Amino acid sequence: MKVVVETTTDIDQPMLTLRLPPDYPQREDLIQALEKVTLAPATLTVSQRGQTTQLPLNELMFIEATGHQVAAHTSTAVYRVPSSLTALGSALPSNFIRVSKSALVNTDMVHALTKTLTGNLIEFDHSPKQLYASRRYYQPLKVVLEEKGLLL
Repeated sequence: MKVVVETTTDIDQPMLTLRLPPDYPQREDLIQALEKVTLAPATLTVSQRGQTTQLPLNELMFIEATGHQVAAHTSTAVYRVPSSLTALGSALPSNFIRVSKSALVNTDMVHALTKTLTGNLIEFDHSPKQLYASRRYYQPLKVVLEEKGLLL
């Protein structure tokens, strides 16, 4: 496969043009793989005690909205996020999915998903923190976790 990268000033975001021979055998697989590619940021701007910092996304367990504030949770700390939950949902990579009206979860950090009498409990790796998934978002979360091999 040949890759050509051109830099131009007449566009404001990356554009990909794919040229394939008419009988290319993995055409559909290649198109599907490219459609899944996103240019998501690797960090999130957060603040804690008046200090703003860039937090790596792989450290985030979940992001939740309470009232008019959005908080990002790691295994050891909670940070304020200046963006809305809706804006974050569309800007974050695909491993962050909505699990309730007020929460997004990093599926890479989920340890277990348990159905209880009070709801669908999400437990995280190396943390006592827990979160509930609403009935509306339970099935998509379950499917993603099954694809990752977490649930059987």
